[in-house]
Amino acid sequence: MKRSLPVLLALPMLLVTACGDDSPASSSSSGGLTKITVANAAVTNSASLVLGVEKGFFRAEGLDVKLKDTPPASTQAAVVSGDAQFGFTNVPAILVGASNGLPVRIVGPAGKFARDKDKTHIQVVVPKGSSITSVKDLEGKKVAVDTLYQLPHLSFIVSARKSGVDTDGIKFVETPFSAMADALAKGQVDAADLAEPFLTAELQKGGRSVLSNGYGFEPETVQTMWITSASYLSGNKATVDKFTRALKKSNEYAAAHDADVRQATTTYTKTSEEQSKKLLMPHFSPTTDRENFQTYLATMKDLKVIKKDVDLDELFID
Repeated sequence: MKRSLPVLLALPMLLVTACGDDSPASSSSSGGLTKITVANAAVTNSASLVLGVEKGFFRAEGLDVKLKDTPPASTQAAVVSGDAQFGFTNVPAILVGASNGLPVRIVGPAGKFARDKDKTHIQVVVPKGSSITSVKDLEGKKVAVDTLYQLPHLSFIVSARKSGVDTDGIKFVETPFSAMADALAKGQVDAADLAEPFLTAELQKGGRSVLSNGYGFEPETVQTMWITSASYLSGNKATVDKFTRALKKSNEYAAAHDADVRQATTTYTKTSEEQSKKLLMPHFSPTTDRENFQTYLATMKDLKVIKKDVDLDELFID
């Protein structure tokens, strides 16, 4: 398996630029509300927070939220530098950053794996007419992943290994989710590790799933989180607490109102209302089981993506 580490190579420079100013980022106030910027990504995992903003949960806590579409690879840098006060990112990215001393703190969970592992919203898909019939057939083949050693890639490795696959024999090709369908159609890759809303679109074209990325995990294992910086937390604890309370309400509401969650995805992703009804959705809840992080840590250490232990007590704010 190709062991390129673009995320890790970028971290030293990120740490230099992000940590040059120890003063906490400040949020402006207007009309009695504290303005905050939240670095978001156009994926279904962030739907509960978007819905919470729509429902007024954050405004009720005195927060005026501006959602800023941010490339996943840039989220932690945006938060630590103060360009955003909070951000959406995945668990492996957080662990890599923390192991390299990046001063981020986990505020609360975003999306989790579904209770039904076969309905995980990240799956490995082969194109219509492919001779590949099982994940075992991917040995020696090319598989598109959005970013090496991030959530989809790592969760695929965990699940494929549990299925007896030698993942060292797979060539992973970094490809944006939006370009994976074209890469499959042109034969540039043999399979693609697709997340919603791109997953359902490819399946509707005749693609076939050969592996659910949730197979190697316990049901409802957390995938993505909302973070802030250590400096912002130290200077703005009251605001962080307000954000955390609103996030909890958002996740609770999302867990009980599937139709509303689906509608919310149409407001920040390129998904129509009709398409949103067919998406495989993540599970939302306000709780986080820290033990689930051990599965990620063990795999990342085995792959030598991280070498240092991560202090979860320091990483979580509660």
